[in-house]
Amino acid sequence: MNPVTAAVAVARENGLRVDEPHVLRDGLNVLIHLRPAPVVARVAGTIARVRPGDDWLRRELAVAASLAEAGAPVVAPSAELPPGPHHHEGHVLSFWTYVDQQGKPDPAAAGAALHDVHEALRGFHGSLPALGHVTEAEALLAHVAAEEAIAPDTAHALHDRIEELRATMTTLRGSVQPLHGDAHLRNVLNGPDGPLWNDWEDTCIGPVQWDAACLLASHRVTGAEPEAEVAFNAAGLEHDPAELNLWIEARVLQGAIWTIYTGNPRGRAWLDHALGRT
Repeated sequence: MNPVTAAVAVARENGLRVDEPHVLRDGLNVLIHLRPAPVVARVAGTIARVRPGDDWLRRELAVAASLAEAGAPVVAPSAELPPGPHHHEGHVLSFWTYVDQQGKPDPAAAGAALHDVHEALRGFHGSLPALGHVTEAEALLAHVAAEEAIAPDTAHALHDRIEELRATMTTLRGSVQPLHGDAHLRNVLNGPDGPLWNDWEDTCIGPVQWDAACLLASHRVTGAEPEAEVAFNAAGLEHDPAELNLWIEARVLQGAIWTIYTGNPRGRAWLDHALGRT
């Protein structure tokens, strides 16, 4: 059963009228607008091979629901039917509020919204994992190396870089708090009332510099997304420049491994930067 069929089946089982399902995005997750309802189904796609089960999705729904209840600028889980997680014939899915997007978000407004999100996250008291993105990237590196999606010498070089960063990061003693965990501008939807932060599956406990690094890494690597600097300044994220550069390096390393896994054409630039080839 394909993701669209699974989403429609679960939605209808829960009393939702669905006439024209429309795929919005097909990648790590498959996003489907269940028209005419103001509901988006998100079905775990290739990400399910890396994150089995649904603990990460339960955590994401809990965080997003808490933030929406607190009035934070986020995309909320759907109120039209139980948001999930749902399981249907091998698929894991959840339901979210559809946002009628109004073009690209203003970066300064998106940064200010991230500031508000961080304030609201401090009031979330549910269980969250400690920042483990580098550890997850290490496991993913082993996966792509086993599938021979990367040359052995490159895999060894990336693993060595992980070990170097891990040794340095364990010496840091900065304050930590709940984070978005993947806070780049492609995870912001521009709704009728302004920017809404979306995609909470990487939510974790860590230093705010990690979210700052998520904002800035793409621009630092490729020169793309200069508006991220505007968002960063508007977010008012307290940071030590040297520590921020370290977190950016960690984010680039994580991003390089993920782009290899997904076959993203940006992967070469991220990989070169991660290995100091630029």
